[in-house]
Amino acid sequence: HEAKIKSLTDYMQNMEQKRRQLEESQDSLNEELAKLRAQEKMHEVSFKDKEKEHLTRLQDAEEMKKALEQQMESHREAHQKQLSRLRDEIEEKQKIIDEIRDMNQKLQLEQEKLSADYDKLKIEDQEREMKLEKLILLNDKREQAREDLKGLEETVARELQTLHNLRKLFVQDLTTRVKKSVELDSDDGGGSAAQKQKISFLENNLEQLTKVHKQV
Repeated sequence: HEAKIKSLTDYMQNMEQKRRQLEESQDSLNEELAKLRAQEKMHEVSFKDKEKEHLTRLQDAEEMKKALEQQMESHREAHQKQLSRLRDEIEEKQKIIDEIRDMNQKLQLEQEKLSADYDKLKIEDQEREMKLEKLILLNDKREQAREDLKGLEETVARELQTLHNLRKLFVQDLTTRVKKSVELDSDDGGGSAAQKQKISFLENNLEQLTKVHKQV
């Protein structure tokens, strides 16, 4: 738009120069007409005593005068028309320039608004990026905690399996010892009851120990 305004301004300046040239041309023609009129008067004074001889020349001068006046009138009309046309063109170009300036001002306001919206969106985007980084960091921590928990679960499972095997071996060993004790003390009924009570007490303790270990 600024380039178009400059172009129209240059065009208006050219039209103004042409108008001035036409005015200078009109002035020059007016000077020539004045000179011709002065020459005509000089001829009238010079040939006042020779009316008959100069009659033809006067008629020629009159005709020349009329021709020049017609020519001047024609130039004057053309000059006036050209000036009128140039004024109309200048007014039209001025209207176009005003419209372009208004449009340029509107575009500048829209550009400022878009720039403000862009800054706002940029800030929102930065805030979203910060939130996303926090979420990624939190997710990484969760993944690490999940991995740690998985390792702990595997360790607990191995320990439970070891405890189960130990319990199995303990029960087998305890059963074997009880059988031997029963065979040795078969005549003593009170001793067999004491052995059974002892076995039940040990099994209960082992069961409680297993439950505590599972909770851990």
